[in-house]
Amino acid sequence: MELLSLLRREAAIDLRRLAVMTALSAISTTLILGLIAFGAEKASSGDVSLLMVAAFVAAIPLFILSQNYVMTTTAREVEAIIQRLRLDLFEGVRNADIPALDSLGRAPLFAALANDTQTISRTMPLLVIGAQQAVTLVFVALFLAWLSLSAFAIAAVFSAIALTVHFRRSRALSESMQQVSRDEQRLFGGLGHVLDGFKEIRVNALRAEQVVTELSELSGEVRQRKSAIKRQWAIEFAFIQVVFFLLLGLMVFVVPLFSEGFAKVAVEATTVALFLVGPIGTVAQAIPAIAEAGSALGSVQRVTAQLSDVLANGEDEKAEPLAEPIREIALDGIRFSYREADGSPGFSVGPLDVVFRAGELVVVTGGNGSGKSTVLRLLTALLRPDQGGMRINGEPLRAGQRQAYRDHIAAVFSDYHLFRRLYGVGSIDPANADALLRRLQIAEKVAVRDGAFTTVDLSGGQRKRLALMVALLEDKPVLILDEWAADQDPQFRRLFYEKLLPALKRPDRIIVCVTHDDRYFGVADRILDMEEGSFRA
Repeated sequence: MELLSLLRREAAIDLRRLAVMTALSAISTTLILGLIAFGAEKASSGDVSLLMVAAFVAAIPLFILSQNYVMTTTAREVEAIIQRLRLDLFEGVRNADIPALDSLGRAPLFAALANDTQTISRTMPLLVIGAQQAVTLVFVALFLAWLSLSAFAIAAVFSAIALTVHFRRSRALSESMQQVSRDEQRLFGGLGHVLDGFKEIRVNALRAEQVVTELSELSGEVRQRKSAIKRQWAIEFAFIQVVFFLLLGLMVFVVPLFSEGFAKVAVEATTVALFLVGPIGTVAQAIPAIAEAGSALGSVQRVTAQLSDVLANGEDEKAEPLAEPIREIALDGIRFSYREADGSPGFSVGPLDVVFRAGELVVVTGGNGSGKSTVLRLLTALLRPDQGGMRINGEPLRAGQRQAYRDHIAAVFSDYHLFRRLYGVGSIDPANADALLRRLQIAEKVAVRDGAFTTVDLSGGQRKRLALMVALLEDKPVLILDEWAADQDPQFRRLFYEKLLPALKRPDRIIVCVTHDDRYFGVADRILDMEEGSFRA
């Protein structure tokens, strides 16, 4: 079982000690049961054994201590394992490239990080309880065998039949749960489309109706399948209970006919058999939880494996630093093609041969779909070229230097994300931050306090000003702005091109600005015009 393999592989606790404490919990439970059974018989004749009372009193704290150790230790360790699973996913996403994340999709990632890890956390305690109850069953069964071999034989046969049937049906249900998990991932993906395409949905009632209808149908299918699975588990649970009710009936009505000595221990054996119903019911309930956790773990491991494959097939991008600050970036014969779902080449750019030098402000322009954003992704080493390479200060950029190279770049992409906390900026000079807010004409709306913006609940243009502020606080030798002024009002757009952008030029800084605003091309030292994936001559 993958869950047990995970525990053995990842657990930092002493599994032998855990097994001993589990056994002590089972032994103390069996001891308490036996003392109650024999004590009840003595009480019926008006006799009370002080030795039994003392043993009973001693068994209870043993049970409490062992049970508490098993439950708290496993709960703590399970959460630690889940934490490591989450961190593996975070690390995988952090190091994956854009095509890998695009091919994987967000829905499996969200499902793995949110739904699946929560499922494991919620159901793993049931696995522990089920395992503990299974050990208890072993000791109770041995106690029953000591009381009556006939009763033990009947209990063993009935248990074997019931659990065999139950496990066979459970395998089929486990497959159904995996299918439901895949359907839920599709549902998460659909919800992502609703959030990403909110504006498009709001402006078209027919589109909104069709999207919601499709999601409703998918949600209904998930509901029906999950309801069917839970209904089947309820049937299975009832089946287990009925089998053991029959077992009790056989012990009371049939076993005495074949075992002359059974009458002497009938009360004790029946009490023990009655006690079996609870642990067996717990084990039966734990089985669907285990199947659900196993399915969730499988989903997490598949996503992690896909991310790991990307990293394993790649090279260590953090191995080497750059020899010196960036003064020049050259793209040498770079070609890149996106891939369709079937693996065939899609939109392509290249060959790209261009040099960017410190002290220059280079404007990249071109029509929609000409490849400007792809060029920026290649320039920032977020995409790996299919052919060609990059030279930094005249030296080829090696695979092990790619992260060091990226660390020299500050960028505001057209699809930027604004963090409220200023991650990666380092120590912030309050006076410098306030000055930048005033230059960007947003000081009356937001401030920087304790390394974070006081708010990011602003208009799109104002948020983009904050994104530029973060890039300037990073103070990197390469500054890339992708359609930065597109969301600004005309007055601030003119201010940006005529005053702010020229003021950002420095002898040690490369500035690359993608824009359609041809009225302000005069601020550029060079203009690169793109068409169909290449720079025009």
